[in-house]
Amino acid sequence: MSAMHRLMQLLGRLMPQDPSGERGVAVRMVRRLELARDWLGGGPLRRSARRLAGRGDWPPVPGAYVVADPAGTVAVCTLTSNELMEPCAKIPGVAIAGRLYTVNLGIEKIVRNVTSNPAVRFLVLCGRESPVFQPAQGLRALLEKGVTAERRISGALGHLPVLDHVPAAQIEAFRRQVELVDRTGVSDVQALRREISTLVDRQAQPLAGGDRWAVVGPAQEPGFVPIPPGGGGAPIEYDPLGFWVLALDYEEKQIVAQHHSADNTPAHEIRARTAEGILQSMLRHRLVSQIDHAGYLGIELAKAETSLRFGLRYEQDQPLRGEPRSTR
Repeated sequence: MSAMHRLMQLLGRLMPQDPSGERGVAVRMVRRLELARDWLGGGPLRRSARRLAGRGDWPPVPGAYVVADPAGTVAVCTLTSNELMEPCAKIPGVAIAGRLYTVNLGIEKIVRNVTSNPAVRFLVLCGRESPVFQPAQGLRALLEKGVTAERRISGALGHLPVLDHVPAAQIEAFRRQVELVDRTGVSDVQALRREISTLVDRQAQPLAGGDRWAVVGPAQEPGFVPIPPGGGGAPIEYDPLGFWVLALDYEEKQIVAQHHSADNTPAHEIRARTAEGILQSMLRHRLVSQIDHAGYLGIELAKAETSLRFGLRYEQDQPLRGEPRSTR
């Protein structure tokens, strides 16, 4: 299970539902993480590398996928099964194989990348479904029922199934272009190979007029305003629930997080071998009340886990310098 998948499950359990019954906060957090990762991986170096490899600019939208033969007629969505992407991309006739976690940004990427290549006529759905975000059910609902006037996927059960950044006309073009082959839950590569082979044998022709959605150059997400990274901003607010002192117990191979109340009184102690274990306990027991404090603790805990794994010396609020801890 990938780190992003574990984070999604954790957020789904810990974040409260809003009045509509959706965990909007959790979905928005995952969406921001996805956008940040894609921005980091989708710049000029990526596009230049693709051109040098003779692959052109398709797909236009960066994401977690493996590009195979752009002339292929089959796109494969492996849902949360990241391990299926590489083997599926090697199957003849596959244009692209990628995973899908969310029913908003994730499906938007599929729509935009598929409609920019009219040769893709089949979408094979396979791998593990997420019981929290339900992207497979959302994708089925999109192809069966379309979207409302607000571009909400009709009948989708996942959280915030709204395709904000794709025109309604492009969504309809996607529904016309691809035939869904639903094999949700199947992870047998040989079975998928046989399925895809039968689709390739149908020799489907590129969708007439489908090239209208081809994107020249990098695709831009609408509405983003660039802002400078950190520094010079407001200081982190003091958390009224108190503060945390982090250290490492090298003998027990544990991160030690000690919670002090606002008056400096010792209150709680959490021990775990991973940053995720510590942070999950902090959130579950509601011992952090501010986002900036939680963000700070996440950074420090990641540093602590890295130090523990590689035997480095950890000091809270100090940068990692790659120095081995003292053995004295």
